[in-house]
Amino acid sequence: MISPLDTRIAFFGGAANPAVIDAVVNLANAGYSIVVASHDPRESVALRAAGCRFVGDRFEALSQCDIVMTSLRVPADVESLYLGDNGLLELMDAGSHAIDLSISTPQLAREIQTMGAISDIDVLDCPIMSLGQHEDTCVFVGGTPEAQAVLSPLFPYLAPNVLPQTDAGEGQFACMMSTIALAGSIMGTVEAMALAHIAGFDENNAVNVLATTAGASRALVDYVPRVIAHDYSGKIRVHEFLDALEVALDAAEAFDLTIPLVETAFQLYNLLSVVGGDEMNIQAIALLYEDEQTCADFGLDWALADQYVQGEGEYDDAEYNSFFHPGGRGDSFDGGPRPAGGSPHGHGPMPRGGNPPFDGFFSRN
Repeated sequence: MISPLDTRIAFFGGAANPAVIDAVVNLANAGYSIVVASHDPRESVALRAAGCRFVGDRFEALSQCDIVMTSLRVPADVESLYLGDNGLLELMDAGSHAIDLSISTPQLAREIQTMGAISDIDVLDCPIMSLGQHEDTCVFVGGTPEAQAVLSPLFPYLAPNVLPQTDAGEGQFACMMSTIALAGSIMGTVEAMALAHIAGFDENNAVNVLATTAGASRALVDYVPRVIAHDYSGKIRVHEFLDALEVALDAAEAFDLTIPLVETAFQLYNLLSVVGGDEMNIQAIALLYEDEQTCADFGLDWALADQYVQGEGEYDDAEYNSFFHPGGRGDSFDGGPRPAGGSPHGHGPMPRGGNPPFDGFFSRN
């Protein structure tokens, strides 16, 4: 039976997801013995303060370990940790359990759980993200009902909102759906408010109009008040949201599905990241509709966007003109420098489906 008295947990980190670190600290404070096998330096302060023990070797971490918890930044890292040489599924004892807290793809989660079952190792996909009301943390639990039942005593420590699913990969799928919906609602709400602001429409009246019509959304409640107050703090940082959006794009590609809203969200948040908004919360997307001085007041530097496109990319002339000068705006591309070939976060070619225009601001101020 899982209890603080007789359960030892090995944590393999690296994503620096604050919600995950809170979950591990909650477990440590509840009396669970936590051994940290790998981590991002940003994770170590809170984990050490909670009394977690750090080791430098995965073999040592897994010794006499009952449960493994993992939190990696991108699916490729998750795949390598579980399925690569000296991967966890190769080293873990039969009858042990793993909980992957990473934001990954449903396909990879199913593969890991299938491979784990061969070795009698239960694996749950349990991505954690602050997607609840007022950014309350949610954990989406995917895996067999039997494995969920065994590990359920841990769930209350992971997040205030526990959303069990019914099969392998469905935790990742549920998280991905929530991310897609959030991207759409925040972009729509912010654009409506940006238009009101630029047109001189009273902002409080604009909020009331949206709140009493079909335009109402959680984004309106959670984010617009902060945008009006120029508060760009919160629990979903831009770089984390970019990672989650890319997972959604990769999953859609695997199903041969085009999701243009997420493509656009990825482009805009990548732009925000490039100009200095990486550590801001996701409502900072509203700054893309502000004038240059307002952006500068909050630490954004549009010159960084100009520098970014001086890299050596692989876009052809037509593609560059289409995305950097939509509708024929600006001069045609004459063979000079093109966009850089990779985003600052390892999201592959930047951006997916083409860049939003850098030559000016959305507000045209």
